[in-house]
Amino acid sequence: MRRIAVSLLLLALAAPAGAISIESVELMLDDAGEPGEAVEVFDASDRVQHFKIHLDETKLGQHAWLVEFWAEATDAGNEIKVLDFKTEGLIANTIDAKISLPRDWPIGTYRLVVTMDGEPIGTYNYEVDGPGEGE
Repeated sequence: MRRIAVSLLLLALAAPAGAISIESVELMLDDAGEPGEAVEVFDASDRVQHFKIHLDETKLGQHAWLVEFWAEATDAGNEIKVLDFKTEGLIANTIDAKISLPRDWPIGTYRLVVTMDGEPIGTYNYEVDGPGEGE
């Protein structure tokens, strides 16, 4: 019985990536370097932004995750790649990403693109508003 369980675990770890996708994304304010209160939109002055990206299934095995952040339509320009966030893990159903700028964020819409092992698995759009606009 133990051999069967070990064999199934090894098979799951070696299985190729399936049709995994983004289920939901939480936007969170910064709280001394850690994720804080969840928000619907970021304020331009929220220089550090946290994201909890929930996947629609758990993936076993060593995987490399890349989250690209794009300024889709902002007052600083359109379709501008802003930052990359990279991480790796053995078991994943949530990706915790953190990005920051040394100045206020340009106001507008942004897109994050998630890639697992070099294959795109989904995108998510979010907004950065001016002071008082997202309240």
